[in-house]
Amino acid sequence: MSIGLKNEDTDDISKPNLNLAVRTLTIGGFLLDGAERNPGYILIFAQRIDEFGIPQKYCFALFDNAAASEEIESANIAASYKGYNLILVGHIGTSKLPNIEWDRFINLFGGPIFTLSPLETEFIPHLIELSHNKLPTGLTGRPDDLFEIYVRNAFEFIFACRVVRYGQDRRFESLPDGIALNFTRFSALYDSKAYSKGYEVTEDSMRQFKSYVEDFKRRYSQYFELNTFIVISGEFPNAKSALEGRSRELQAGTQVPLSFLTANTLGEIITIMAKNPLLRRSIDWRKIFVNPLIDSALVRQESERILKDKIIPDRVR
Repeated sequence: MSIGLKNEDTDDISKPNLNLAVRTLTIGGFLLDGAERNPGYILIFAQRIDEFGIPQKYCFALFDNAAASEEIESANIAASYKGYNLILVGHIGTSKLPNIEWDRFINLFGGPIFTLSPLETEFIPHLIELSHNKLPTGLTGRPDDLFEIYVRNAFEFIFACRVVRYGQDRRFESLPDGIALNFTRFSALYDSKAYSKGYEVTEDSMRQFKSYVEDFKRRYSQYFELNTFIVISGEFPNAKSALEGRSRELQAGTQVPLSFLTANTLGEIITIMAKNPLLRRSIDWRKIFVNPLIDSALVRQESERILKDKIIPDRVR
């Protein structure tokens, strides 16, 4: 069995695989610090911020075959030297060190969980009101925190994939709100901005977005591609030409386009997808989110094309 540092086919989930391991950890909210190949095993260094804002550092050792005692000892030395807690992954046998079988590891964070809350009657009106930093009647909490949760739920529904919300970790680290991970098909960082008069994109905003993308690419570029960076708000006071220029600016510096999405448009996309949920996995979201300003008409046109080509059954009737 081979575990290389380059991209690999991950269809066979029964075998230890670097890409699948990195994706599993990313879904679990871990940040990748690096990976090292050794004869017979590979080490993945990652960390996650706990509830108190303290980084918890782990070294996951993935073994090609049954782990030999000298391999385990070598992995433990490497992890201890860098200050990481070692977790053995694979067929370990008896060991006093923390260990887990590969099949349990890849299901560690529950597998795909897709929320249905965007289909509730009040979801879209609440989403729009929260995007303007207003608390809808019947909800409790901070409007900006709730907006992050609503955006995450909306993205999980329309993209039909796991969306990781970094959430409160942002108090202690410079991170975007989250990431949508459809792995081989579509991956996007996103930031939700709840502002009463809309979110104005400034030079400081661009420096922040650029740092998010650069940090992501530094950690993950060899495992999967980042297709876009999405900013969501109630509205954007900037002129259309200015937003288009900002998108080109980020793409020129990072090769990743910047897409601006209003809460109203996101609600319209949810409505389109709710009519035929099977569309979600057929739409090439890369074509939609390569545009600086997202228009629900683009999604509607793509949906109509797919239905016309009879790629999936038409349930809109």
